[in-house]
Amino acid sequence: MYTIYQVEYGDTIDSIAKKTKTTSSNIKNLNGFNSDSDLMVGSLIIVPKISNQLFEIYRVRKGDSIYSIAKMYNIDPETLLTLNGLDKEEYIYPEQEITVPTKDVIVYVTKQGDTINAVINNLGIDANTLNDENERLFLLEDQLVVHKKEANM
Repeated sequence: MYTIYQVEYGDTIDSIAKKTKTTSSNIKNLNGFNSDSDLMVGSLIIVPKISNQLFEIYRVRKGDSIYSIAKMYNIDPETLLTLNGLDKEEYIYPEQEITVPTKDVIVYVTKQGDTINAVINNLGIDANTLNDENERLFLLEDQLVVHKKEANM
């Protein structure tokens, strides 16, 4: 669920985040950047591929924790950390933007030794749905797999 972005003249981490509908902190974490000075015109960087309204941006409020945000969005805290390139020892701070799944989206991060059957069982879907909803599936460790539940009618 990542794509490559080529840095253009005048780009900043914030402007790239807006163009690619992600957060500055995601770009920094994924690429090991500390500031805009790490960007070089023409270089290739990794950005999350957010499509089909699967994810949204949450702005951290005072008193929030990864665990409280995970509970609010019904996601495993470890998965939320992985999705945002954070370690469990890292602090989050007010006004920080993090990526969270939208309502009715289930995310799963693959583990070493996962099989298609294990992923299907974990998500509660069939193989065709898994294939349709995920552009590429390699079953490598830490691959993000998504499933959008159909809205209740």
